[in-house]
Amino acid sequence: MRRFFSIILTAMLLVGMFTGCGDTAANSANSNDAAANASAGTESTEAGTASDEAVTITYWGWDSNYYAPMFEAYTAEHPNVTFEPTAVEWGDMLTKVQQALASGSELPTIIAMDLTLIENWKDMDVCEDLTTYGLDKSKYVASLADMATTDSGKVIGVVENVCPAGIAYKRDLALQYLGTDDPDELGTMFNSYDAYVSKGAEVYDQSGGTVYLFHSGQAVAEWFYFASDIANQEGNTLNYTSKMTDVFSKLIALRNANAVDTYQNGTPEANATFADDLHIFYPCPDWAISYYILPNDPEGSGNWGVIKAPVSYAHGGTALGITSASVDTQKQAAYDFITWATSTEDGAKVARDEAGYVTAYTEYTYDSSFTKRSDEAFFGGEDISTLFYTDIVSEMAIAPASPWNISIVNVRNDVAQQIMDDKEMTLEGALAIGLDELKQLVTDSSITIE
Repeated sequence: MRRFFSIILTAMLLVGMFTGCGDTAANSANSNDAAANASAGTESTEAGTASDEAVTITYWGWDSNYYAPMFEAYTAEHPNVTFEPTAVEWGDMLTKVQQALASGSELPTIIAMDLTLIENWKDMDVCEDLTTYGLDKSKYVASLADMATTDSGKVIGVVENVCPAGIAYKRDLALQYLGTDDPDELGTMFNSYDAYVSKGAEVYDQSGGTVYLFHSGQAVAEWFYFASDIANQEGNTLNYTSKMTDVFSKLIALRNANAVDTYQNGTPEANATFADDLHIFYPCPDWAISYYILPNDPEGSGNWGVIKAPVSYAHGGTALGITSASVDTQKQAAYDFITWATSTEDGAKVARDEAGYVTAYTEYTYDSSFTKRSDEAFFGGEDISTLFYTDIVSEMAIAPASPWNISIVNVRNDVAQQIMDDKEMTLEGALAIGLDELKQLVTDSSITIE
């Protein structure tokens, strides 16, 4: 409990992050119910059963670019269903649920759970086990489905999208300062972290100290964090020093080479750099195209490209869960919606076309005809679809989550900015500052921080 309240207190301090699963008997029962409902004149789907009874589904989440078009499309097919969404900031979600539990107020039918905090949602124990509704999690990307599964086998959510990440770049600046704008040539040129250091120094000098490879140390640290294969926690030990050494040492090397500018990630000033001529590269999960690049550089069509990072990685992801506090009709309707959104072609197409999300349902995740993005022209006709959903997805590893992720990420963001603001800060100094901060946030005496 002390761990939970510490997590709640630090949640609202976190710099914004994004983004957004079978029991044979249950499957058999679900199939029988579907057949019975179909014969009674109700609609049935492979994923579940949809009744004609009027039902209202409440929803808490932060990603209106996803849920608004999904709700609209679903209600067009199911006019008996009404959605009542409540916008909740990512960092406020845990606090809001805790306050609702403490006050006895209602929880929503569907709740959005960021995978970064999925261990905290398991601890909260407020969600239904979706296998009891017939969910076959083996039909979803295994690494993502497993993240939303408790040690006892309870599946608390369905992951709405895969989040393969690469490095986006501006073609005109790459051509001017790197000699090529070809993604294959740049991918070869930047096939290691050291290459970013050496080329970053060259670009800075060539430009007279005005052009950087990256706009934000926090954004770069976030990339290194998700690309690191060092787990945040093993048993009751937090691997702070080894994890953050992996992250901060790379960031400091880039800082010392003048390869990174000092913008705070996600601020209006930082977002404005997407359209400038002073920053070349941006860490880029697939969802960042719709959320950062397109809205911040609407005139940039044809001037963008994407390459693989030295280590393929996933960044982001959201699981949709059904709270146990809902009534049975709401729970079934919510399950039907969630599986429609993630495991049917109609729902998956809406997510793909409206939000730029590719479902974690493997039938579509690994279908190259389905994952073909409509925005490739914006990237100069580059086949970014194959890059993201074949090349990167097939390689990306996902480190195990920790209940203390939010505290670790909060420290990472703060120290990364201090590293950029203080050019003399060493790795040892950065690690010491972060360790002091983390010890103040981790109040569970059973946890050892190394």
